Amino acid sequence: MSILPEISTTLVAPRGRRRFVWLSLLLVILWAVAAHLAVEALTRERSSRLVEKEQDTVAAIAANIGSKVGFSLAYLRSIPKVLARHPEIESALAAYGPDVQPSAFPTPVFRQALESDSRLSGLVSRLEAVLADLDIDQIWVVNAAGDCVVSAGFSPESSATGVNYADRDYFRLARREGEGRQFAVGRTSNMPGIFYSAAVLRNGAFLGAVVVKIDGTRLSRMMTERTSFVTDEYGVIIISGDETLRMKTVPQATVMRLAPAERLSRYLSDQFETVDIRPEKVGELMLQHFPGQELPMVSAVYDHQTDILKIWVFRGVAELSSFRHEGIWLFAVLLIGGGLLIASAMAAVVHFLQGRAQRAEIARVNAELVNLNEELRIQARFDALTGLANRRHFLERLDGELHRSARFGLPCSLAILDIDHFKSVNDQFGHAAGDAVLRTFAQTVGQCVRNSDLAARFGGEEFAVLMPQTSVDGATELAERIRVAVQNTPVFGGGDALRVSVSIGVAQWSGETPEQLIARADDAMYAAKSAGRNQVCASPPRA
Repeated sequence: MSILPEISTTLVAPRGRRRFVWLSLLLVILWAVAAHLAVEALTRERSSRLVEKEQDTVAAIAANIGSKVGFSLAYLRSIPKVLARHPEIESALAAYGPDVQPSAFPTPVFRQALESDSRLSGLVSRLEAVLADLDIDQIWVVNAAGDCVVSAGFSPESSATGVNYADRDYFRLARREGEGRQFAVGRTSNMPGIFYSAAVLRNGAFLGAVVVKIDGTRLSRMMTERTSFVTDEYGVIIISGDETLRMKTVPQATVMRLAPAERLSRYLSDQFETVDIRPEKVGELMLQHFPGQELPMVSAVYDHQTDILKIWVFRGVAELSSFRHEGIWLFAVLLIGGGLLIASAMAAVVHFLQGRAQRAEIARVNAELVNLNEELRIQARFDALTGLANRRHFLERLDGELHRSARFGLPCSLAILDIDHFKSVNDQFGHAAGDAVLRTFAQTVGQCVRNSDLAARFGGEEFAVLMPQTSVDGATELAERIRVAVQNTPVFGGGDALRVSVSIGVAQWSGETPEQLIARADDAMYAAKSAGRNQVCASPPRA
């Protein structure tokens, strides 16, 4: 005796149907848990890979900035070394000797005496000439006591001449090690900058030093990101793409370990605002929060040990939120798909036991789903009113054709078409007539273009035609055929036969971006408009 009738009878019975429903619900719950775990694992993996990729990118950016800064500072560091060996500078400092004491005169009096010293006037002129030839901001020469005896690049009211710099690190390092470096705020100019010095020696005796400075604002041009900056050895931001960050500190900066007098001497301030950079947890990833930025950031620090500087670069990771949203959608799709699969499988058992009619119904539903998906795919790529490709599909195809042209050295041209006086059609005959014009226009264009071309509606009354493997001459010829066909094709809308014309701009790809190519074709179209409409204008190739 077959057991199938028994099973069928059990499932058809009320108690059996309830068990069947509970079993189906249990399977859906188990599937939902499995789908959730799978989507979470996938999202974590994608997020982790993205963060690793962005981390590599931001590290490369930091290293690139570091190399640029290092190159500029290496050039700057060499200048005082060369000047320190100049006989005229050595002779000027030798007049004071290695045992000179700091001047006891007031700075204005001492400065006036130095500026009126005929022995130093020639050196001032020479330093001014050097300054004009080199990409630096200021040069000055200090004697063994730290008094500046000659300076160049200062305004009269902020002259360094007569000022004592014995407390500056770059002077003390030059005396002790032969060369020095320091970031500080200018004592007379109040401008932050990086200073380099080199000792002037005679027979091994320290006579003084040559000092050069480059302002921080000049180096800030190297910051390619507003969220990138450079700190000195104490964590003070000295160079930044965002000027509001300058002279602030990073978290855990060591500047406050300096004595107040030293902070005042170096930075002309003893209090510093800390930039609100802090860890930010996104899922299981630990990223960074940067003030004024909504996106979580990855960061990299490049330690430029030669100049005791650190380059900090922060970069937002925009795709993380999209991964989370995509994960939600994927979970929903898996849940719905899995639920449908479970329901279909359980229903298939019932259908097998209850007859082929149920299975035929499932096949019909599946066919409708396939048709619906195909319809959705078409709607996503084509304009509903005209049947032509939409802007998104056109731009995707344009990008692909330009890559193919670049690879194989083939020409590629683009035409932008705009129906003349289309607004007056809507205003005078109504939007139904305007829709008829758009449909007829699209049909006319479709009949003119070749199978390899792609016609699209860009929006409103603006259309575009992509012509692969076509030079500007061929594209202009095709555009002229379209113009004539549009002019000679009546539009029947609202009872009256309407005639419209079109202005067309043509451009051949010359290696620029898709946006620039579209802009050139658009400019040519506007040139056709300006020339009286119902014309074709071609944009000359970009030089």
